[in-house]
Amino acid sequence: MRNTTKTFTFLSIPISLLIATYILIFNMEKIPNPWPVILQYTSYILFPLGMILGSRFNKSKVFFLCLILGLSQLALSYDGLILGGNNEVNKVFDTISFLIPINILLFSILRERGILTPWGKIRFGFILFQIFLIWWITKPSNNSIQSLISHKIIDLEYGSIIPMPQISILLFFLTFLLLSIRMFIKPTLMDSSFIGVVLAIFSGLFIKDKPLSLDILFSLSGLILIIGIIESSYSMAYSDQLTKIPARRALMESLMKLGNRYTIAMIDIDFFKKFNDKYGHDAGDEVLKMVASILKNVNGGGRAFRYGGEEFTILFPGKTMNRVIPHLEELRETIEKEQYMYKKKRKVKGKKKIVSKKLCVTVSIGVAEKNDKYKTPKEVMKGADKALYRAKKKGRNCVKK
Repeated sequence: MRNTTKTFTFLSIPISLLIATYILIFNMEKIPNPWPVILQYTSYILFPLGMILGSRFNKSKVFFLCLILGLSQLALSYDGLILGGNNEVNKVFDTISFLIPINILLFSILRERGILTPWGKIRFGFILFQIFLIWWITKPSNNSIQSLISHKIIDLEYGSIIPMPQISILLFFLTFLLLSIRMFIKPTLMDSSFIGVVLAIFSGLFIKDKPLSLDILFSLSGLILIIGIIESSYSMAYSDQLTKIPARRALMESLMKLGNRYTIAMIDIDFFKKFNDKYGHDAGDEVLKMVASILKNVNGGGRAFRYGGEEFTILFPGKTMNRVIPHLEELRETIEKEQYMYKKKRKVKGKKKIVSKKLCVTVSIGVAEKNDKYKTPKEVMKGADKALYRAKKKGRNCVKK
């Protein structure tokens, strides 16, 4: 359920942009000059910008997709000038519409390997190979290959009005399906952008005869990729990658937004270093994720952050200390009762077996509020830290103020 909600949230931006773009395309006659001319060449700004951002933020997937889509649009926009005959133009369109979904799927699932690395050079080589392939396929002597791409899988009554080869439509559908399954299993902002690109490019190719539709929808795909970079980079900066809750940078910004009344709690996992030494860092990471998943569901208007290591912070804007302590006690009890299933491979009588063990952890909590003694967020945090130290001295697994 959580993955489904996150998937639809991530997809909301590209889908909204696609709907707005459709409205624009079907109302182009109402758009005053010089906007149609600007829209025609917008993609030649967006694709290079996407490549620059992809290089800067280590998003090689976006870099190569922007390069591929930019070259594809150039070929589709100027193939008539370069090739001359209408038959050759159709060959280029059919071949590119066949290759684009393959490229989107391939480059979206490949791991980030850099741009000027050996892996990046291989990808540049793959793109150059495809440019040669398009030139080779469109030669008159290779009509048999072009006929294969243009082959009708199903003989439809209105098949002649469909501008794309049926095999290209099938490839777009399979790409959309595979990316959607991947998205539902593990939602990410970049995967939602790739799905948006699939829909935008397919729409542009399908309604290519509509004035400026190809240019506008290719521009939209570039915009979606740029937004994807910005959103994912923001998420990396402000969200802790391990626990998936807001990180320390987000905490520092939230502290500056607090009003005249607030309470801050500092939470620390008891004996976490000993736990790591005994069961390993992988088990420690799982425990951190387990504790964070409980903390982020805190009641009373609180918001949890990972402060660093095994320490967390919860802000309660507009709340007094006495009002939040019951919610903190509830958190402490929930964590105490939660069990983590530890599994390890061991040799038992010469055979490898997986040994399972239920483990539990506890937390100590210190809490402080803004008052005459603690007047700033920094001072309140120090007060909560002192209370946390007292909780440790009192035997841990308790809340102290």
